Order: sequence, then structure tokens, then C-alpha cells
Amino acid sequence: MATSTPTLGESFMYRKILVALDGSDVAQAALEHALHLGSTENAEVVPVYVVEYSSAYYSAAIYDVTPFHDAMMEEANKVVAMANERLTAAGVRGKARFIDKEGITQTIAQQLQDAAEEEGADLVVLGTHGRRGFQRMVLGSVAEAFLRLSTRPVLLVPAKAGA
Repeated sequence: MATSTPTLGESFMYRKILVALDGSDVAQAALEHALHLGSTENAEVVPVYVVEYSSAYYSAAIYDVTPFHDAMMEEANKVVAMANERLTAAGVRGKARFIDKEGITQTIAQQLQDAAEEEGADLVVLGTHGRRGFQRMVLGSVAEAFLRLSTRPVLLVPAKAGA
């Protein structure tokens, strides 16, 4: 779905807002901002949780990875259920989902970009922890990576902003 950018003087109208979830308080704040926007814009909100597989999962030739996968799926289902409850409570259209591309080598940011394209999102909302230095180097930054490759407008909700 192609979206057009308003010209000077026109206003933006969001019809579909994708929001990234990861189970953190920062992602919860991003969801709350997306719900507020969804309510005021009468937009559909699509919360998305990407199941992340660690490198340990792939080098599991010597042990059974089923418990790891089960735990990841349990977390995904919990986060998606919570998001669906928030959508209902806020009276906002939408349905949360998770992406589970086991074995895919795409980053979380790439998978979110693909989801934004598939959904035809007018806006993507992400929480950002605001990590710096060594923490950011070790943990990475999904928000920063997403910003670099996004083809959609992005709203970042910093940890300090709260809900």
C-alpha cells in the first residue's frame, strides 16, 4: 500500500500504526503512545513482537533447544495477549501478533521493516532505551538500526518519556 506525504499546509493522517513490542517497560510506553495516537486519529494499531533467537540457539548441536523455543513462544504469547487487552481497553482497532522466523538471519530491525511494509503502516512507533557507549555496543540498538533502514515515518519513545 503506497502512502503519500502531505504537502505543506496539509495534515498527516495515520490509518495504520505499527508498534514494536519486546516485553519491556519502554515498549509498553511506546504502545501507550501508539494507542493514544490510534484513538485520536481513528487509526488501526498493530503491535508486533519479534521472537529473537540468540546465537546459542543456533549452535545447539549438543543439546535439545525445545525448552528455549517453548520459553520464547510463551513470552511472545504473553506479550501479544497483553497488547490485545490494551487495544480492547483503549477501544482502538487492531490486533497484536508476533513474528517467528526461526532460522532467519534477518535482524529484528529488518523484520520490523518487513512487517511495516506488509501492513502498509503509515507510522512505526518504537521505544528506545537510550543506551550509550559500551551498553549500546554490546546490546545493540534496534531503534537505531530501524531508523537507518526504515521507509516509513518513525516515532521514537525514549525511556525517560514514560507512558
